[in-house]
Amino acid sequence: MYINSIVIQNFRTFRKTEIDFVRPDADFKVLGLPEPQFPNINLLLGNNGMGKTTLLKAIALAALGPAVGDSGIYPYRLIRREPKVGAKSVEFSSIDAVFTPHDQDRVPGEERIESRVKVQRKGDLESLRWDYPEEERWHPIFSSESDAFFFVGFGATRRVEKKQQVDFGSRRSSSFVRAQRVQSLFEDAYSLIPLNSWLPDYALKNPGRFKQVQTLINRLSGKGHYEFTGEMEDGEYLFRKNGLNVPFPAMSDGYRAYFGWVCDLLYHVCMTCPDGKKLVDNRGIVMVDEIDLHLHPKWQMTVLPTLAKELPNIQFIVTSHSPLIVGTLEWMNIIVMSSGPGQSSKAERVEWAVHGLDADQVLLTDYFGLESTRAPGMKRNLKELTLKAREGDTEAAKQLLAQMSRGMENGK
Repeated sequence: MYINSIVIQNFRTFRKTEIDFVRPDADFKVLGLPEPQFPNINLLLGNNGMGKTTLLKAIALAALGPAVGDSGIYPYRLIRREPKVGAKSVEFSSIDAVFTPHDQDRVPGEERIESRVKVQRKGDLESLRWDYPEEERWHPIFSSESDAFFFVGFGATRRVEKKQQVDFGSRRSSSFVRAQRVQSLFEDAYSLIPLNSWLPDYALKNPGRFKQVQTLINRLSGKGHYEFTGEMEDGEYLFRKNGLNVPFPAMSDGYRAYFGWVCDLLYHVCMTCPDGKKLVDNRGIVMVDEIDLHLHPKWQMTVLPTLAKELPNIQFIVTSHSPLIVGTLEWMNIIVMSSGPGQSSKAERVEWAVHGLDADQVLLTDYFGLESTRAPGMKRNLKELTLKAREGDTEAAKQLLAQMSRGMENGK
């Protein structure tokens, strides 16, 4: 399943906004967009508080379809509050979305299915309600068969649970399984499933699937990073770099943050992959908040191209603040959250050729809107020297050239 488009009304910072998403099987002529190099990547950009995470939550709720009311997700302040004093209180918010189903979704003969979710306010409480007249096409989402309607979401707080604390029975009974896959977008404390709690079973019972997981982990990490060995020591999987084996808990925060959600994703991919299919054949939606979390700039420049290449049938919708990540994409991949009237936000594409620009150039585009990337003190100093140089001050001109080529410190 892929998401085609979404319309959000009175949902947190959004009064009303509509956006189309790129996806691997899209007809880009119908979308009115040139086909991008990575047709499975959607990047959400915007200042803090502009609604990037909010849009991920809206997609997650819409993807739950008629099961949303029984999902176990607790809505908290999702309905927009108008900032203007005396403004009429908003009683509900709505999410309308269109999805493309595939064979594994068990919706035969359907080119698209629609979802409408309302968040209703009663006093200080909010509740989720399915509000679309036709739900029969969504019935497979209630099925115990787990490969239909695959989608998963990862919040910005990504913590991997210890193997001893994983209780799969409790997880299955506490909330709807598909809701669990997006729970971390709504609950900071929701933890990820560790690799050593599920992969050893595949090593014993399905070596072919185990090998696929091992290969994907290494391909998704990219060159120059840790290699997943598939070997264990004291109950922990080992990762190798420069000849040194390191257990997962001993890795740096950056590596644990990345491998943590990637391995959790592969767990869900394994659980939902149709019989007789390879893991890379699985279709679905993957949402990641702050994709660049803890990643070194060099890794930021490769993370999305790597994901796009190695999981070409997954539709990724991710957020970031990194100009380095922006520079790896094309404008068709980028959705910008910008300010609207009355402290509201809107989502739109900005047609600005950005692929291949360096970080400074990207920061000066409309995607970030900076006038300069220099420190404020340096900007003032350069401005003063520029004015003096224009008036014929030769010494000021020399200082201007010197300071433009180095920092303001006295050292080299």
